[in-house]
Amino acid sequence: MTLRHWAVLAAGLLGCAHESAPPGASPAAPATAGRLPDSARYFPLAVGNRWTYDATYLGERSTRRVEVVAFRDGSYVDRDGRSLRVDREGVRDQVRYLLHEPLTTGATWTSVVAPGSAEHYRVLSVHAPCETPAGKFPDCVEVESRTIADPSTPGRLLVNRVTFAAGVGIVRVRTALEDGARSAPTAELVLTSFEVAPLR
Repeated sequence: MTLRHWAVLAAGLLGCAHESAPPGASPAAPATAGRLPDSARYFPLAVGNRWTYDATYLGERSTRRVEVVAFRDGSYVDRDGRSLRVDREGVRDQVRYLLHEPLTTGATWTSVVAPGSAEHYRVLSVHAPCETPAGKFPDCVEVESRTIADPSTPGRLLVNRVTFAAGVGIVRVRTALEDGARSAPTAELVLTSFEVAPLR
């Protein structure tokens, strides 16, 4: 589930891309019971967990629903067949980490998602309050990702800001296209309701 795909929503922001791991990339070992990384608190995964979002893409509004329906081969799978997993380094899909240890302000990581295409991540804030129509959350993490929007115009960037709430998951996604000093918002995803099993 890419921050880029979450943010480019209207077309399917709520989900992970069906991509295989790039050559040479192998996921870290799965987290063992009782040894979940801190990042797992901010994206709780369990069969039955569900989230509903109000989505806006280029001015058009829609409702998006995500539900985890299965656990297979160490990954949690949603009703559209997209998967996420938790390992010792964080929360990831097949090709990238959405959250990566350590979760500290200013921490960075990079995911190479295809030949010549990389996503650069930075933690903007931790343990900050946030609010959406679904409620007020006292402990949130905000992560920004940047990637070239079009290889033919490398100065044009797709910038995603994703907010995760402890015990809840993704509560907000904002996407913009940046071209130099100009920034044009393109999409927003806001949590309106959720049903999440308590972390064990």
